[in-house]
Amino acid sequence: MTLISGKRARILVVPVLLAFLIIATCASSLDGTASIASYGTIDYSDVFSEVYRKSELRGVLVKFLGQYAHDDDLICQTLASYGFNAVYLEVNPFCWTDSMLSQFPDMISACKKHGLDFHVLFLFYWYDASAGSDPDWRMVDSNGNYVNWCCLQRASTRARVKQVIETMLTNFPDIVDINLDYIRYPAGEGGIDSYSVCYCDECKAAFLQWLTDNSKTFTGNWADYYHDGSHWAEYAEWRCEPINNIVRDVRQWALAINSHVLITADVWSPYAGWTPDTYKEFIGQDPAYWISQGWLDAVNPMRYADSMSRVQQLQDVIQYWTGAEKGAVPLVPFISPGSPGSGISPVSTDFWVQEIDYLRQIGCNGFIIWRYCGPGFDETGTKLDITPYLAAIRDSCAKGAYPVFTQSQPLITDSLITWWTSLPTTGTVEYSQTPMFTATSKNGSLLPYVDIDYVPGTILSESAPTQNHEITVPLSPPFYFRMRDVDPNVELASPVYLNTG
Repeated sequence: MTLISGKRARILVVPVLLAFLIIATCASSLDGTASIASYGTIDYSDVFSEVYRKSELRGVLVKFLGQYAHDDDLICQTLASYGFNAVYLEVNPFCWTDSMLSQFPDMISACKKHGLDFHVLFLFYWYDASAGSDPDWRMVDSNGNYVNWCCLQRASTRARVKQVIETMLTNFPDIVDINLDYIRYPAGEGGIDSYSVCYCDECKAAFLQWLTDNSKTFTGNWADYYHDGSHWAEYAEWRCEPINNIVRDVRQWALAINSHVLITADVWSPYAGWTPDTYKEFIGQDPAYWISQGWLDAVNPMRYADSMSRVQQLQDVIQYWTGAEKGAVPLVPFISPGSPGSGISPVSTDFWVQEIDYLRQIGCNGFIIWRYCGPGFDETGTKLDITPYLAAIRDSCAKGAYPVFTQSQPLITDSLITWWTSLPTTGTVEYSQTPMFTATSKNGSLLPYVDIDYVPGTILSESAPTQNHEITVPLSPPFYFRMRDVDPNVELASPVYLNTG
C-alpha cells in the first residue's frame, strides 16, 4: 500500500490531491483546467499535523506582548478554561524580531502546560526605519522614490525572511504553524497609495524576464506599465509573482528545518464589488493559486465584521478558494469582537454568537480571534476585554465550546480503511476514482485567476458512533478518499489521500 499526500516533492506524472491539497500546476500560463498534482509518496504518518486533526481550531492572537506586563500562564489558563486550543504570537522579520523571539520560551511553556498549540503570526509589514529596517528592503515608486513597504523581489529582503524563518524553527521546534500576514502590497496604509507598485531595479529586471518567458514584448516605455497605463494589466499580473514566490519559498525553507510545521496565510476577505481578478490587481495577493500549488495548509481570511451581510461574504472565499465547506484546505477565519485596530466598533455578544454560529454552519474549521485582552494581559486597561466574548461562545452559541475531538491518519489494507477518533463519532469515507478537487484557470475582466472546485465522491457511512473506524471501499486501488467524522457538534474532514494499492 502507498498513500500519497501533499507536503513534499512534486510528482507531475500522476494527478492527485494530497495533504491539504494536491494541486495543479505547471504554470506561468493560466489557461485551461490544471490537473491536481501529487507532491510525492511519503509515509502517511508524516502527512497531517495534530493541529488540523482537531475538530475545530479556536485560537486567539496576543499582540504587543513585549510592551506590557503580562502573565503567560494566566493567559493560557484563561483561554483553555473557555475551550480554546491555540495561541498566536507575532513576529516581524523586518523589525523588533529579537524582542519578540525573547517572549517565545515562556509562552511556549505555558501553552504546553494548558494544552494549547503555539502558532507564529509572521508579519510582512511595511518598512520601519525607526525599528532598524534596512533601506535595501524598501519598494521604489514610479518616480524613483522609496516607499515605506518592503519589496519581496529584492534578494536582501528574501534573505532576511529566510534568516528569521530558520532562526525561529531551529530554536523553537514547538512552533506548529507559521501564519503569513500582510503578505501583499499596501492598500492605503501609512499614506501609501493603493495600487502601489515597486519599480526597483530588481523588480524591473524580473518583469522583463517574465515578459520574455511569456512571449511578450516590452514597449520601451515604463510609463505604459504604471497603473492606468496601456500595459498595466501585464505588470499587475507579474507583480503577484514576488509574493507567490515568497510563499513558495517560505514553505520550502520552513520544511527543511521542521518537516511537520504548517504554513497558513492571513488574507483579505471579499469586499463590496469583489471579484477574484480585481482582488489580485488591488493587492497582488493570490490565495487560490497558493492553495492550488499545495503551499498552504489552511487559509485564514480576515473578516472583521459588524453586520451579518459582511460575514456572509465569506461564501465567495468558499466558492473560489476552497471549493466547498470542509474543502480543499481548512478555512479558519480571523474575526474580531471590535478590538482597537480591527476597523470595527465593539459588537454585541448577541451578534458575536450569531457570527460564530454562521461560521460553523458554512463549514469553517474554527476561528481565530483578533486580539487578546483579559486576565494576564490588559494593555494598561484601555482595550476591549475579550472574556465576555469567550464566555458567550461557551455559554450562548448553539453548540457552545464543545469538546474538541481528533482524528488519526488512516491505515490501509487493500481497500479497507481504518482510523481512530478521540471521541465516538459516526465515520464516513468519501471516495472516487477521480480527484475530488480541481483547480481551473479562468479569465477575469483584467487578469486570469484560479477557481478551485469540488467534485463530490461516493459516501459510505457507519451505522453508529464509535472511536475505532473501519470502512471498506468497494473499489480496487487506485482510488482517492477522505474520512469525514461527525459527532453531534461538528464534522471533521481529513485531507484527500490517494491509495495506490
